Amino acid sequence: MNKFGTRIRKLREEKKLTLRSLAEQSNLSYSFIASLEKGRYNPSRESIFSLAAPLDADVNELLMLAGFLPKQHETAEQQAENYSGDHSKGKDQFVLENIMDMSVTFQGVELKKADKIALIAFLVTVSGLKESE
Repeated sequence: MNKFGTRIRKLREEKKLTLRSLAEQSNLSYSFIASLEKGRYNPSRESIFSLAAPLDADVNELLMLAGFLPKQHETAEQQAENYSGDHSKGKDQFVLENIMDMSVTFQGVELKKADKIALIAFLVTVSGLKESE
């Protein structure tokens, strides 16, 4: 078992859901959910979102456990090292991972820590897709 699978099972048992009832509510197969709980498969983002609602789970927590988001206890420097190698840029260059230590607003609303983590994860995913083309 991995941390993601262990957490899914614990949440399911706390809600007193069977694999089949969770499968029905999440529109996933019970065998797939069982395999996730046992750590046989890695979940997709879509399956995480499908599971989060019936489990009343924090989507960001599940995304972190599945490896889609950086761990919240990591510092911005650790996140930067994990995601993109050399950040010894000149003073005039903006390093996106530094947003964790900054006040950032979007459309007049200040981003919370979870929003910043999600933004970084999204950009890491997009940049990974560009590299593989």
